[in-house]
Amino acid sequence: MHFSTKCDIIYSFLVAGRIEPAKPQRGNAIMCEKLNRFGLSVFKVALTSVLGLFGLLSMIYVAFTTNEMFSYFYCLATVGFVALPLVMSILFRWRMNLPFYLLFTFYALGPILGAVYNLYYYTAWWDDLLHLLAGTVFAVVGAQLTYVFNKNNKTSYVLAAVFGVLLSMGVAVLWECFEYFSDVLIHSDMQADTIINTIYTKISRNDGLADVYENITNTAINGQPLGINGYLDIGLVDTMGDMIAETLGAVVFLVYVLFDRNRHPFIVSCTKEHN
Repeated sequence: MHFSTKCDIIYSFLVAGRIEPAKPQRGNAIMCEKLNRFGLSVFKVALTSVLGLFGLLSMIYVAFTTNEMFSYFYCLATVGFVALPLVMSILFRWRMNLPFYLLFTFYALGPILGAVYNLYYYTAWWDDLLHLLAGTVFAVVGAQLTYVFNKNNKTSYVLAAVFGVLLSMGVAVLWECFEYFSDVLIHSDMQADTIINTIYTKISRNDGLADVYENITNTAINGQPLGINGYLDIGLVDTMGDMIAETLGAVVFLVYVLFDRNRHPFIVSCTKEHN
């Protein structure tokens, strides 16, 4: 096989998730062509089906282990979220290139791996990684939505990317609001506690200045020590860390667009490809 042909095969697989030079049988060719019209491929449909089944089987695992309500929620959310790229491809006639599709899928699996299979506890950075990826994923989708809602006018790729960043930041805020109300209403402790050793507070003063308490080594509630080596922060540090991580992920996408000048977009319109 000629070297240039090999390069074409690799590029086609990365961008479209399919191998062009290989000619399938007639029946398979018809199916592949139908999938291609919606920016899909056999690989993407198969992977989505397998991961959706994984989410459903995880519900059985939860039933025999923790039987926690939020674990069921994460399982169902995974089933829906891994299918989202296919749904968007069909609705908007989008083609996600394979690297971004795999990134999206990995992010969709993140919460169930963290909550149900305990990666949140085995790896301290798992939650931060997911929020960082969320920032990039929602920024990419948000940028592409500008072309959907502004079909009749040419949209600047810079403005589209900025809109994607702002949408991603908005999603981060909405998620943190969801976590807050979940904690208040059903005591879920989604806004994870953090042990810190320094606090700044105005609560004990009336002059607008803040007292600084450093080197805190224990916390007690109603005189009962909690047995922790510091002050118990009830969600603020976790919430701000999550939103900052998601913003950074969105900014990474913006920087990529500015340097790449939209020459290699993560998502392209199948309508334009067939015109």
